[in-house]
Amino acid sequence: MTVTGGGKWPILTNWRFFLAVSLPLVLCPLLFVQDDDFVNKGTPTERPATKFKCAYVIILMAAYWMVEAIPLAITSLLPIVLFPLLGVQDTAKVSINYMRETNMMFIGGLIIALSVEYCNLHKRIALRVMTLVGSSPIRLMLGIMMTTMLLSMWISNTATTAMMVPIVLAVLGELTRDADIENNTTNIDRQISTVKAVMGNYDDEEHYIDGRRGDQHSYKKEYDDKDKLTERIILEKMYLFAVAYSSNIGGTGVITGTNPNLILQEFLKEEDISQGGKYTDLTFATWMAFNIPGMLLNVIIAWIYLTLVFFGRPNWLKFGGKKDSVAIARNEKNHDNVMKLLQRKYQELGPMTFHEKGVAILFATVVMLWLFRDPRFIKGWAEYVEYVDVGDSTAAMFVVLFLFIIPNSMSFFSGGTSKALMDWKYVQDNLPWGIVLLMGGGFALSDAASVSGLSPWIGDQLNGLQHLDKSVILIVVMMMTAFITEIASNTACANVIIPILLSLSKNLNIHPLYLTLPATVTCSYAFMLPVATPPNAIVFGAGKNMKIMDMVKTGLFLNFSCVIVLFLLNITYGNLLFDYSNYVYANPANISSIHG
Repeated sequence: MTVTGGGKWPILTNWRFFLAVSLPLVLCPLLFVQDDDFVNKGTPTERPATKFKCAYVIILMAAYWMVEAIPLAITSLLPIVLFPLLGVQDTAKVSINYMRETNMMFIGGLIIALSVEYCNLHKRIALRVMTLVGSSPIRLMLGIMMTTMLLSMWISNTATTAMMVPIVLAVLGELTRDADIENNTTNIDRQISTVKAVMGNYDDEEHYIDGRRGDQHSYKKEYDDKDKLTERIILEKMYLFAVAYSSNIGGTGVITGTNPNLILQEFLKEEDISQGGKYTDLTFATWMAFNIPGMLLNVIIAWIYLTLVFFGRPNWLKFGGKKDSVAIARNEKNHDNVMKLLQRKYQELGPMTFHEKGVAILFATVVMLWLFRDPRFIKGWAEYVEYVDVGDSTAAMFVVLFLFIIPNSMSFFSGGTSKALMDWKYVQDNLPWGIVLLMGGGFALSDAASVSGLSPWIGDQLNGLQHLDKSVILIVVMMMTAFITEIASNTACANVIIPILLSLSKNLNIHPLYLTLPATVTCSYAFMLPVATPPNAIVFGAGKNMKIMDMVKTGLFLNFSCVIVLFLLNITYGNLLFDYSNYVYANPANISSIHG
């Protein structure tokens, strides 16, 4: 083999190509494994099992998703090609999975979230909250984290982070420089261009391409004073980490917050865990009831942790040790500048427009429709529609229709021309269509695993776990998920692990939510690597002095702390809410008992 002109072996330079070509060949032995089982025994549709052929496709796609050998969305189309050709499932039945009710819920929810961005309502909310919490470094960080968390519950984590980072970097400029604020009115606008350059490294919501910004330079040229330079680096890392962490955690608060949440909801529809109302189902309201306490607790822990890491212990906790941080000692005089900057940017937005008010009302409407579709404690509005099951996507699309009907200006009512509250071209340009395929590919894998006999076979192989306490199984599952989601897309991770956990739960007679709900939420607990989530990549690209080891060392504790908090929440509060201990499957055949 020859070496290229750049001094690298071709197989290293083009490793994605060689992996994409060689991996299917390496996995080929799975296609020839003898399979003597049958599925649908005793019925007219009885046929030989194809579980190993299905396993071939799942392993291939999981590997492609993990290393991104080809674009994630294109990998998601493999089931349409391979399942029919390998005799696993009909093309038509595979294709149905790409537009399930959950996909419509995702599209509807994203369009509503984009309408908030389109009218700049999210910026108004962010600036307002930050002006209310105060401008001292620690309180400002709390305001940044709470604002980011709140927004990422309802709009995409990527959009939230991309909006917050320029604001944070502009605020940092005021905290660490002695310049007159009147000469720094364009800080935020300058920082927005920086973040847009970083965002150019994305091809969709889930896919970070380069992993590093282009022009890497330090602050040494901008700061002659060593203390000021140290202060800037400390505050920048702390605030950028605060944005990334709270954005990732905030997406767990509501079921529409991030893709794994919706994926779990779709898989559970086939399980009917409520058994006709006998048990508590996972709805929009019960998801919030379970996850919001953990979300708030984890954000508070992250805030305290970042304060201790970057500011050191407060004086009353010190016993003859460390001095106050340079950042604390030097930036008191700049608090007024920060507050003036935030207030100026807020005032520049002007009074709330008819456009913003219309979007806010429709946004509140869809949240109420989701909450009260099936609230359990009273009769939900969906129950008044007889003979059909009305899902959350119906409520989402109902509001989407009004976004494209209601005018965005009062001039419409006086005979003038006006556009609608939402613009379709904006949706086309900003909605991550690849995620729809990514979710559909996961649903196709799960459906084929059931049809081919792979899911029950995996469940049988895991029966040996029945001798372990179920809390031990839970913590192992959560830790493994936290590791996998650091190196793979959280959507791909959820698509692979949730069907396995559902099968395992049934075989071991564990409540369907006991393992799957915490594992799904853990898919969002990725704080250590830039490639783990788009928010991580954005802050890594925006920080001039950010190194990968900075993210690893700072994020490691938070990975463990969030998992432990969720674990304790699940075995206590989760048991109270969903009654894990007393759940009995409707069809208990072939179910093993387990301790705990």
